[in-house]
Amino acid sequence: MMASLSFNLWTEPWIRVIRRDGRDDEIGIGTCLTDAHELAALSDPSPLVACGTHRLLTAILQAIHQPQDIGEIAALLHNAKFDINRLQAFEKNHAGRFDLFDPHAPFLQTGDVPLHSNHNPQPVARLFAEIPVATERVHFTHVTDDRHRICPACCARGLVTAPAFASSGGAGIRPSINGVPPIYVLPAGDTLFETLTLSLVSSDYLPPGADPKRANQAIWNSNPPVVGKNCEVSAVGYLESLTFPARRMRLYPQAGSVFCTNCGRQTDIFVATMLFEMGHWLSKQTGVWEDPFVAFRKPSKQSKNADLKPIRPEEGKAIWREYAVLLLDEDAAGLRPRIVQQLARLIDRGTLTGRQRLRFRCIGIRTDGKAKIFEWLDEALEAPPELLQDPDAAAYVGEALRQSHEVAAILKSTFERHFRPERGTGGSNEQKFIRFKTVLERLIADYWRRLGLHFRQFVNDVSADPQRDDTAQKWVTLIIKEAQACFRTALDQTGDRADALRIRVEAQAECERRLHARRKEWLNE
Repeated sequence: MMASLSFNLWTEPWIRVIRRDGRDDEIGIGTCLTDAHELAALSDPSPLVACGTHRLLTAILQAIHQPQDIGEIAALLHNAKFDINRLQAFEKNHAGRFDLFDPHAPFLQTGDVPLHSNHNPQPVARLFAEIPVATERVHFTHVTDDRHRICPACCARGLVTAPAFASSGGAGIRPSINGVPPIYVLPAGDTLFETLTLSLVSSDYLPPGADPKRANQAIWNSNPPVVGKNCEVSAVGYLESLTFPARRMRLYPQAGSVFCTNCGRQTDIFVATMLFEMGHWLSKQTGVWEDPFVAFRKPSKQSKNADLKPIRPEEGKAIWREYAVLLLDEDAAGLRPRIVQQLARLIDRGTLTGRQRLRFRCIGIRTDGKAKIFEWLDEALEAPPELLQDPDAAAYVGEALRQSHEVAAILKSTFERHFRPERGTGGSNEQKFIRFKTVLERLIADYWRRLGLHFRQFVNDVSADPQRDDTAQKWVTLIIKEAQACFRTALDQTGDRADALRIRVEAQAECERRLHARRKEWLNE
């Protein structure tokens, strides 16, 4: 009976999409790629699923087209849709390997554990970062581990997230190939076809650590289809990296009519338990994996660690504050994603002319670097095409961001100097400390929120202004003005007793003095 259970991701509906007429739909991989030019985008309540699905589809297309240079990517964009003959050839050779419940080669799982064994069963909720399981907790979720019944489509969505977002999870549980999950920068076209085509990587932009001997190795042609337990690997091909088996998994399907506890739909096949163990991990001797969709910060001269550091989500830090390193030309501080570097080359050759904006979807999860997952991140960035290939304009944007951070540091240090009483053993001093800390956090958050409303216009002005000095001066005037307003608002929240009023006057005078000094320096007044 178990052998008859099947759910093939190539044909069965599981990918949530938006069609160009605005309709939602759910389709299989084959239909998704064939109709990609008629689809607007991937659409899923979880951005982690959207990112994981994007990387899986990109891996399939990378294997089909194997672009050697950007000219081949430009030609594919010109065709405006994927070649049906190539898709059919891939389907004929590999579609059989996309079955979730194949007895010997289950997709994105290890095939050396029998379906009926139920070896080392774990709750199927381990597939999803947003579902509490074991000691992990999420408020207002009231389904215990053993009551989860997940449909095959939801299982597929959970499986595709592991290669990109598997993080540390306790003793012996290592993160995936990119380490603690970074921010993934995904090009976003007018159609899903454009989005996926702009995500193909030519040979010049492949990760330097990609093993050319393993260029054709992928999850759909691995032989034997086995994921080793806690297996150190030192050689990885690019296709393998997009579906890196960081977890050794095996779903244990059951037949029966139930309602999926994740999506609420009725299903005749469900999964309640699974094998979930540490899978492959990249040897430290291999160095940092330079994923084409990830930006990196260069080590400082004072740092003892010479490795690049992936850009990761930080608490309270909006994506636009990393704009320079995520999208713009390389500088002393960081390296933008290789996929963005390639887009700049496509602009150079005139492939993307006529577009007012290039759009990027930035997806990540914020963790403590270990087992705790705090939130996911899903934000959009836009850039005028010429900005991606103009190092001078990039320098202006980088300087504007540096100035913004310096002003934030002035606000923080000035406030703390005047409103941070010494810690006591309790009582009023401790209460003041807590209250002032909250006011300070609100001050900094308000400052960045206000600047975020202006930053997009600044980027447009820098791109359009051939001189740029006027735009840069306007930005300095703006951030000083917003900082002064935010500081005054914060002072109003510190109290109106006589001693507080005196401190407020002193704090405001110091803040005004320091901000004025920076303004004079930056504007050469």
